[in-house]
Amino acid sequence: GVLTPPQTEALSLSLPFSRPLSVLLRWRKQTTPSIQTRRLPHCTARMKVGFLGLGVMGKQMASTLLSKGVQVTVWNRTASRCDELVKAGATALKTPAEVVDSCDVTHGMLADPAASEAVVFGDNGVLSAARVGRSYIDHSTIDEEAGQRIFDAVKGKGARFLSAPVSGGWRDAAKGELLFIAGGDRTLFDKSSAAGAGMACMGHKHWFVGESPREAARAKLMLQIMMGSMVGALAETLALTERAGLDPTQVLEMLDASAMSNPLCKAKGKLMVDGNYAPNFQVYLQQKDLRLTLALADKLAMPLPITAAVNSQYVAARQRGHGDADFAAVRDVYNDKAQSK
Repeated sequence: GVLTPPQTEALSLSLPFSRPLSVLLRWRKQTTPSIQTRRLPHCTARMKVGFLGLGVMGKQMASTLLSKGVQVTVWNRTASRCDELVKAGATALKTPAEVVDSCDVTHGMLADPAASEAVVFGDNGVLSAARVGRSYIDHSTIDEEAGQRIFDAVKGKGARFLSAPVSGGWRDAAKGELLFIAGGDRTLFDKSSAAGAGMACMGHKHWFVGESPREAARAKLMLQIMMGSMVGALAETLALTERAGLDPTQVLEMLDASAMSNPLCKAKGKLMVDGNYAPNFQVYLQQKDLRLTLALADKLAMPLPITAAVNSQYVAARQRGHGDADFAAVRDVYNDKAQSK
C-alpha cells in the first residue's frame, strides 16, 4: 500500500565449458512474455489512464492496469505492439499527444533517456498536449538531467510531472508488486499512489524522495549498483566453480543456505546453470543503468572501481550478442576464459 508520511522511508542517496549451442541460445527460442490477464483486485473502475511505451515492462504494466478495471489508452512507436492490449480491452491511439490529451494521467515506460525525451519533445509528443489538468509520470530509469528537462518543460505548460522509476521485473509487474521511487510533483505522487490510483494498482511500495527528478534518478541508481554487482559476482563465482571442477548446483544450494541467501541470486543462479536467458530484465538495460551510475559518480568526483569493473562485464556481454537477453547472461562472458580441468 501507500506509505503515509510518518511511514515513508527515505532513500538516500532500482571459460568455455563445452555447453551445446542449443543450450546457450535456448533463451532465443522463447518469445517475449505475453501479457498476463488474470483479474486482480479492482482499482478505480472509471479511471482513464494513458500508457506510452510497450516493451517487456511497459506492456505488462499496462496489462495489469487493465486487469484491475482501469480504462487504458496506449501508444507505442511500433504500433503492432498495441494489438494484444487492444484485444484485452485497451484503446490504441496514433501519437503520445493524443494519449495525453485524452487522459488525466499518462504513464511512460521507455528504454533510455533518449527515448524518454523523444516521446516528450518529439513531434506530436507529450509536450504538445500538456496543459493544466494533465499529468505525466515517467517510470523509465534515466539520468537526472534528462528528468529535469522533462520536468521543467511539462511544468512550464501548466501540467504536472513525476519521475517514478520502478524496481522489479515483468513478473512483479504482472502481480502488481513493483516498487516506485518518485521525485517531482508531490501532489501528483499523493494522488497517483493513493489506494485505487494508477501507481497503487501497479505496485505495493512507493517512496517520495524529493521535489525534483534528481533524487528519484539517484535513488534508483543505488539499487542498480547492488543488483548489477550481485549478479556479476554470482556469474564470476559460478564460472570459477565450474573451472574448479565443482557442481554449480551444489554451490548454489550452499549459498542459499548461508547468510548470503537472497531471491535474486537464487533465481539468476538457476538461469546461469541452465543457460536459460529468456529476458526478464535485459543486459542492455542493466549496463545502461551502470553507465548512468558511473556518470553520476564522475559528476560527484567519486571513484567507483567495483561498479566500473562490473560494468565492463555487461559491456562484454553486449559485445557477445546478449544485449536483449536476461542480464544473467553476463555469466557467459567467462566462457572463453576458463576450461574445466
